[in-house]
Amino acid sequence: MGRHLMQDAVATSESNAGLDVLFMLFGAALVFFMQVGFALLEVGSVSIRNTKNTLFKNLLDVCCGAVSFYLFGYGFLHGDGDGFVGSSDFALSGGGFLVGQNATVAETASNATLHARFFFAFSFAATSATIVSGAVAERFLFKAYALYTAVITGFLYPIVAHWVWSNDGWASPFLLQGNRLFDSGAVDYAGALVVHVTGGLAALIACVVVGPRVGRFNAGIPMLLPMQSPVFQTAGTMFLWFGWYGFNCVAVGTLDGHGPLLAAKAAVSTTLAAAAGGGAVMVTDTYLLRIKAEPRRMNNGILCGLVAVSGCAGLIHPHNALVIGAVAGFIYVKTSGALLVWGIDDVVDAVPVHFFGGVWGILASALFVNENDYVLRYGYPVLGDSTHGSCGVFMGCSSWGAILGANVMLLLSTVGWIGVTCYVSLHLIKKILGGSLRVPVNHELKGMDASAHGGRSYTEFQTTVFTFKTPGGGEHSMEMRVRAGDAAKFAMALSEVMVRIARFSNPSECFPIQD
Repeated sequence: MGRHLMQDAVATSESNAGLDVLFMLFGAALVFFMQVGFALLEVGSVSIRNTKNTLFKNLLDVCCGAVSFYLFGYGFLHGDGDGFVGSSDFALSGGGFLVGQNATVAETASNATLHARFFFAFSFAATSATIVSGAVAERFLFKAYALYTAVITGFLYPIVAHWVWSNDGWASPFLLQGNRLFDSGAVDYAGALVVHVTGGLAALIACVVVGPRVGRFNAGIPMLLPMQSPVFQTAGTMFLWFGWYGFNCVAVGTLDGHGPLLAAKAAVSTTLAAAAGGGAVMVTDTYLLRIKAEPRRMNNGILCGLVAVSGCAGLIHPHNALVIGAVAGFIYVKTSGALLVWGIDDVVDAVPVHFFGGVWGILASALFVNENDYVLRYGYPVLGDSTHGSCGVFMGCSSWGAILGANVMLLLSTVGWIGVTCYVSLHLIKKILGGSLRVPVNHELKGMDASAHGGRSYTEFQTTVFTFKTPGGGEHSMEMRVRAGDAAKFAMALSEVMVRIARFSNPSECFPIQD
């Protein structure tokens, strides 16, 4: 996914180079289509009062991210530089992006490859930034969000990607033989860490800094807030699963040489890990936690399995993908509950899925990558040794601990880099915007569609929020979506019901049964 891929493509025949360009454009389009999945998933998880606002922020991700990545991000990621960051090709200004009218077919093929790489790299960067939007939905000021997503796409994400996916990144497995970290380099095949740990940690920092939504926690107890549609949530998940084949299969970057084998293996691993992740959540919820199975939680289990297997999708045996997905599902269940205990309000559970799923994914790479596929993808790691590659801890080769050491060092470095820079960035943005990252409380309660986007999304219906107190003194709210003329009738009926409940402790006294 860097200049190494471009160089490989240029070295092939002209016809193969053209096929590789088509392959990359197809993969990038699949990854870009994941934006539709994110939009549906997020809209289905928020109140109907914030539909337009959620869609607006998803559009903002793509628009701000495209400009930011074009101006700065691509140069930081793929430009010539040092082990930390690239320092050329900003705004695609490098000579390789220019071609004369008398250029040879080989020159135009090389130029086409570079442009395809830009589109593919941008689609990954936009995905990492979009992770944040769902986590901080329904209270984040859109001006602050625009600045934050531009910083992530144009600066923070590209530097992490440079470390792993460039020819000269300090953790890259594409470094020359003998120069790789722990003699193997860090293995992140399709972005479990680069995309998902980066985006998930950026989301976690934002959730902590901006705080929870009004009413999400009552005296430390998590309260359910309105969610618009499980249909949108599930449709969004299926679109994301579909787009993930662009992530994991096309990450190999070429259909030449061993590329087709690794792409096909990635497709199988992606399918099995997603299925195992969803199944693990369903089994855990139903038989261990004894709670009712919800499509929302199974959706997130599927996504967590997809995130985790992205670290090694084309480099593992299929049965290991089942293990990775199942563990990811269990991790999602435990970390989703932990966020509530910690008082962190993540609307779509992006942090459990992407950050914790990505952490497991980068560690799973260090456990399950097999030696043969490592060599097919990255070549022999040690100069003068053409018999031994690197592998995961459980795969039994002579250098079984090398990838683990490199991946752990990369993980710690990424958490430190993203954690500090995101925290500082948010506070700088807060200062620039006059001291606040979130919308006024009255706008939040009213809904941001009405306060910032020209009115409700569904004009035929009126959304009424009915707030009441229980006999124990706790505050609850109920959102009703009814025809505008019927809102008052529903409010009066609910008011009568709540008054009866408050007066009587025995439900049969509230509503006596008539013989």
